[in-house]
Amino acid sequence: MSQFKVLDNPQQKDWDFFLDSLVHGNLQQSFDYGEAAKLFNHHTRVVRLFAVDGESPVSLVQGTFNRRFGFGDRLLVGGVYGDGPVVANVENREQVLIGLLSDLEKHAIKNRVSEAFIYRLNVESALEKLGYDLSSVFNVYKVNLKKSVDELWKSITHNKRKNVKKAQTHKVEVTQGMSDKELASFYEMHSIAGKRAEFEPHSLSYFYSFLKTFGTKEKAKIFLSVFNGQPVAGVFVVVHGDTAYALGAGSRDEAWSVRPNDILHWKAMEWACSERLAFYHMGFVDEPPPVEGLSGWSLWRWKREWNGQLQKVYLYHKVFMPRFRKFVLTPYEKIYNLARKANF
Repeated sequence: MSQFKVLDNPQQKDWDFFLDSLVHGNLQQSFDYGEAAKLFNHHTRVVRLFAVDGESPVSLVQGTFNRRFGFGDRLLVGGVYGDGPVVANVENREQVLIGLLSDLEKHAIKNRVSEAFIYRLNVESALEKLGYDLSSVFNVYKVNLKKSVDELWKSITHNKRKNVKKAQTHKVEVTQGMSDKELASFYEMHSIAGKRAEFEPHSLSYFYSFLKTFGTKEKAKIFLSVFNGQPVAGVFVVVHGDTAYALGAGSRDEAWSVRPNDILHWKAMEWACSERLAFYHMGFVDEPPPVEGLSGWSLWRWKREWNGQLQKVYLYHKVFMPRFRKFVLTPYEKIYNLARKANF
């Protein structure tokens, strides 16, 4: 990187200080996210590169990949909950970005990683110069919390306020905590939601890893809607920077008539707003967003009543080892996914 020096495996305090100084919230580039990823899956490897100009940090990137039998599957940089690399506002930004990504690619090839996926919030010419293709575009949905709780309440749609009031009328209560018991209650409903909506839920160990990594710093919360003494809806929230991320949710459809999901997320937003956080991140939305009659419409219709904002995410892709990907990784993943689907 010419005048820049790239450090491998920097100290967490340096990483956190630089990241916190530049972005509002970037969960998947946070140091703790990498630690949670390793705790979740013992095959996961985390690579962290930190670029400095003299003593001044100018860029960082964190990537994860799974390594088995001496090979890596795919390097992931960012995702639904963050993008990378993170680059300071310097004049030669593209040079810094290209240099850091080139070092990252060398690291990946050395570890026999087959391909890379890099998530960006903008179209990135630097990635195209390095041979990456724009694979897809999607949205994430965030509710702006930079207002008082009263202003936040007035900003959501009339129908959403009506549903929250209905839940209150039926005495639906929302609790919050971080215990293993609350995690088990949440996960049961998350699994139910997966079967009902035909999506594969995250594993229990996924949420456990975040609870242990972020919960010790009071950066993880489990919110549960309770009706007639029983949990009927839940959301798992992790905080990074000034953003609260709803990493997973679920509910029992037999209680939908009392609107437990609406009051659940309202109380989570109310808490985040009182903590002076800026955004409540509600995850993935297709690009273009679904329309009535198409798959995903009901969830999108429910989300958009919070009057949040869509932000595009651009996914770039590059294959490092095409033969390995074609003849080994792709067949293995087909078998693996079929087995998981059968067990689910």
